[in-house]
This record gives sequence, structure tokens and C-alpha cells, in this order.
Amino acid sequence: MLDPKESRNLKKSSKRLIIFLLSVFIFDVFICFLLFKYTSISSVLGGFIIICITFVLYLLFSLICAKIDKKKKEKLEKSGKKDPFTK
Repeated sequence: MLDPKESRNLKKSSKRLIIFLLSVFIFDVFICFLLFKYTSISSVLGGFIIICITFVLYLLFSLICAKIDKKKKEKLEKSGKKDPFTK
């Protein structure tokens, strides 16, 4: 059984992951279209390029989310208010 804090963190991270996957899927489809329509590279190389682009974008996305969480936590501590959902 998850405690409320873990459940909330899991819900937040899953929402972020879904948003990332939807946006990257659209971007990857566009890149695939450009690669296969206007270049003559093999499908294996095209797939590898897409995987590398997605990996780099995920790293950037996770770094940005970590910075946002850190700033939120610092702002909450600085204001002196306690999070109403924690014990």
C-alpha cells in the first residue's frame, strides 16, 4: 500500500510521462516522415536516429522537471508554509 505522499508523487510523474510521450510521439512521426520522404537512409539507421533523439529529449525533460521541483520546494520552504497534504 502506498502512503499519500508516494501516491501523489507517482501520479505527478505518470502525468509528466504521458505528456512527454504524446509530444515526443508527434515530433518523432514528423522526423520519420522527413527522413524517409526526403532522404535515402535505411530504416534501421532512421530508427536509431529517432531513438537517440528521443533519449536526448527525455534527458532534457527530466532535468527541467527536476529543476522545477527543486524551485517549488525552495519556494515552499522560504515562504514558511507547510504543505497541507503532508503529515
